[in-house]
Amino acid sequence: MKEQGHQRKAFEYYYSLGDKRTYLQVAKKFGISIQSVKLWGRRFSWKKRLSEREVEVARAVAAKSIDSEVSSRSRNKQLIQLALVQLAKAIAEGKVRMNLGDLDRLIRLESFLDQGVDSRHELVIETLKGKTYEELREIVRREIDTLKEIGAYDDNLLLGDGSHEN
Repeated sequence: MKEQGHQRKAFEYYYSLGDKRTYLQVAKKFGISIQSVKLWGRRFSWKKRLSEREVEVARAVAAKSIDSEVSSRSRNKQLIQLALVQLAKAIAEGKVRMNLGDLDRLIRLESFLDQGVDSRHELVIETLKGKTYEELREIVRREIDTLKEIGAYDDNLLLGDGSHEN
């Protein structure tokens, strides 16, 4: 026997009642006997359909949640990139002076959003893991070159008050 439109509507009503649903509520709503509702429930697998629908809904909610998280991270990353561009421009124009720590924090924040790591420590470990001493020196050289390009490099920034001199 194929499910009819009124039986499908009865199932949809049954589903809409949530966790406190009963066949009696469906019977009253549609003006039929509870025996008919029980028969429809068995014949058209209402319990199984409820489970399947709940799985579908859970998947849809999870997908929407993931999409929302991706969108949020993307938006945050764009804001950081914009901040980096504006900061570089302000530094080049001499309007802002920054130190290496400021640049480091912005770069780490951007990387954090890219990689989804849970802490600065994890980010540093992931970035530097497996690097040789020479590779680490090259990373520092590239950072200094970048700072020079945007006009933010000053030997005195690295030495500070002289306490880091050899």
